[in-house]
Amino acid sequence: MIVKRNYSNIDVQNFVNLFSSKISNGLELTYRKETLENIKNHKNFTDELKTECGIYYFIQDNIVKYVGRALPAVGLRSRILNQMNAFGDVEWDKVITDNSSEVAVIIFNNREQWYFISALEHYLIEKLEKPIFNKRC
Repeated sequence: MIVKRNYSNIDVQNFVNLFSSKISNGLELTYRKETLENIKNHKNFTDELKTECGIYYFIQDNIVKYVGRALPAVGLRSRILNQMNAFGDVEWDKVITDNSSEVAVIIFNNREQWYFISALEHYLIEKLEKPIFNKRC
């Protein structure tokens, strides 16, 4: 029986650093993280991400539950808010109603590097052994 490991925010950052090291000049990235409670009560986090592109992921009890991407045409804010309001799956509902759950983002500071976003998303999903709520890849 294969036992699946639980991955944390630190694991994600280590995998991103490994991915970036494979690119000749690396990627220009910024990491941010906030609890759902703070996102719901203070819109600053999502407002600041309105036009940013990159990777976002949901963490509950220090375990990465979902990894997604936001390309420049959509922006991180829109993707995060869509996921926070995607009710209907009993188990996912537990993640998005748990105010201590967190949303972390990896912002691509150099928009000319946006084409690496999809590759990084797939890379992380594979390295994290397909987080529980990731269906594709």
